[in-house]
Amino acid sequence: MSFGMGPSNSLEKSSRMVSLSSWTMVVKEGIRRDSDGETFISADDLRINLWNLEISNQSFNIVDVKPANMEDLTDVITSTEFHPTHCNMLAYSSSKGSIRLINLRQSALCDSHAKLFEELKAPSSRSFFTEIIASISDIYNSL
Repeated sequence: MSFGMGPSNSLEKSSRMVSLSSWTMVVKEGIRRDSDGETFISADDLRINLWNLEISNQSFNIVDVKPANMEDLTDVITSTEFHPTHCNMLAYSSSKGSIRLINLRQSALCDSHAKLFEELKAPSSRSFFTEIIASISDIYNSL
């Protein structure tokens, strides 16, 4: 099954087969459409994949926060969103309360961010409850 843009500029399902072998975790954010109408992202806790309508048999991993040792995992992706008009910009938030703005034109793997938004707190003031409160559950881009 694959998705495409319908005549009413809405996302529609088509019957073409698409290999999803590059996806190993549950997509929790759904599919976010870029302003160009051809590019989509899907995300789980550890990765963001980029999809294009013209390349239906694969996706491109653009963000990967999975540590080599899963015991070292301290932060997960909580939300993703494209910029409403700049198709090369997207943002993602984390369970530690940070928001990273990414420019897709800088590199294929977005392991560095263009801008970081976070509130710095002293490590001694952190607790289980402050981390829950700091977690960002959703982000939205507006002009």
